[in-house]
Amino acid sequence: MLRVSGYWLIAIGILHPLVHGWLFAKPLMDIVQDGWFNAIAPNPSDPFYDREDAFWCMMITPFLLIIGWLCCWAQTRGIRLPSFPGWILLLTAAVGVTLEPFSGFWLIIPPALLMLVDRQRDKESLKNLL
Repeated sequence: MLRVSGYWLIAIGILHPLVHGWLFAKPLMDIVQDGWFNAIAPNPSDPFYDREDAFWCMMITPFLLIIGWLCCWAQTRGIRLPSFPGWILLLTAAVGVTLEPFSGFWLIIPPALLMLVDRQRDKESLKNLL
């Protein structure tokens, strides 16, 4: 189950910048055309909100990939992950779905639950061994 969570998160991590690159093409091109450095909020009291949205949507991608690869890596090596990554993902998804129901936060719930089920199954199998 951990590997399924990993592949799921990696797929989201790949699709996320593709979808948001298309949705935020204009603000992302504006950032590039303004030379990258301080192109999002040169005046902090009057930032470019569309550029901020584009930036933060892109910045989540590495974290999704890291967590996904970590799940796959742990499964391959037979390492049990602690439960907190699953709980943090689930809590993040719950907050995201509550604040923005029409979003991709729903996609984070299945891998988070799979991570928690995998951890619980490991605990039960250890109890049975003892």
